Amino acid sequence: MQAAPYGTDPSSAPSPSTVRQRTALVVACVTVGLERFAFYVVVALLLLFLTERHHQSDAQASTWYGVLMGATYFTPLFGGMISDRIGRWLSVNIGAFLLFVAYGLLSAGLLSAAIVLLSLGMGLLKANLTAAVGSIYPTAIERDIAFTRFYSAANIGSLPAGFASGWLATRYGYPTAFLSASCACLLAWALWSLAGRSLLTATSHTQIEESHAPERDRLITLYVLFPVAVLFFLSFQQSGASLTLFAKEHTVLSLFGITIEAPWFQSVSPALVIGLTPLLGHLFKRWPLATHSKFLMGMLLSSASCLVMSAASMYGGDTGRVSPWWLLSSYFLFSIGELCVSPIGFSLVTKLSPKRLLGVLMGAWFAAISLGNLGAGLMGRFWKVWPHHLFFGALAATSGIAVLLILCQQRRLGRVLGGST
Repeated sequence: MQAAPYGTDPSSAPSPSTVRQRTALVVACVTVGLERFAFYVVVALLLLFLTERHHQSDAQASTWYGVLMGATYFTPLFGGMISDRIGRWLSVNIGAFLLFVAYGLLSAGLLSAAIVLLSLGMGLLKANLTAAVGSIYPTAIERDIAFTRFYSAANIGSLPAGFASGWLATRYGYPTAFLSASCACLLAWALWSLAGRSLLTATSHTQIEESHAPERDRLITLYVLFPVAVLFFLSFQQSGASLTLFAKEHTVLSLFGITIEAPWFQSVSPALVIGLTPLLGHLFKRWPLATHSKFLMGMLLSSASCLVMSAASMYGGDTGRVSPWWLLSSYFLFSIGELCVSPIGFSLVTKLSPKRLLGVLMGAWFAAISLGNLGAGLMGRFWKVWPHHLFFGALAATSGIAVLLILCQQRRLGRVLGGST
């Protein structure tokens, strides 16, 4: 028998299944990073594009924003059902191609057609790609690590979107900025077409470790957490609605003597998420929190973030300009709250869903996000109707309702979720 080369340990070499899992996760992370870059180019520019180029009112533009955000997060509810018939790889492949076409249509100014194709593309891509990541690893700990990396990849993709979109729109116009989103999705489609099957190979023989709680209790727990997601994203997606308008109309667009542009604030949250993820992971490892306690903390921070903006509005008299540090402080609180709610939510849906319902319930989680996103846009219709400090105060109150819901269900959540992270 031939000896192993000097300095190597055959027993420590990664197994073929481990290599497949790592490769699959990398493919999924790059795909979602490119898709999120494209999406947040549009989030950063849509309201400004509609008000400046199409001369819509803030209320009309906010409604379009809400329709876009709601539709693109609601259709994954049906994407999971479709993938049961045609398979996850083909679903994501078709979805990425539709997104490439949709952003191209948006670049051509065909808003309605673009939203239809964006909705269809997101429906096929988002839930199926997320569910596939949840199926790569069998245990809850491995899945949480995978989702954290997947979520970080999404934020790395989102990070340059605000800067790039603002720079391209200012120098070359909105169509060029939207065209960059189309090119990003073309790359995502090409990558998935060539390498996406590795993810299916890695997940085909994985036995997911499910929760041992009774199925009825697991489903009720998910039904409790769905409205929490709705209320969180109602406030969180103000980043592309009222917070964009606040940045444009009521913020001093200068920091450390450098002139900044309103779309740049869209890059603040991804940057904070990337920077805070390892810090928060270290803190939770040292001082563990039960999952429902993380959700509770996330909603408290969401409410606090809105209260910061309410205070900023009062400080500026609802009409004047204030320091950008108010917005940055609000984004800081929101980013920590996001890390306590969003990636953990995906992991919990994977853990608590009966295997036969995983695609549908992952789609239902996205549908809950969709309702929050739609509400965020519709709430924007009151931006010019209510004083701004009352507008943000109302958002803080909606997050407070979610806090009360979690507190009322503490016993059930603790029993089903335990100390899982």
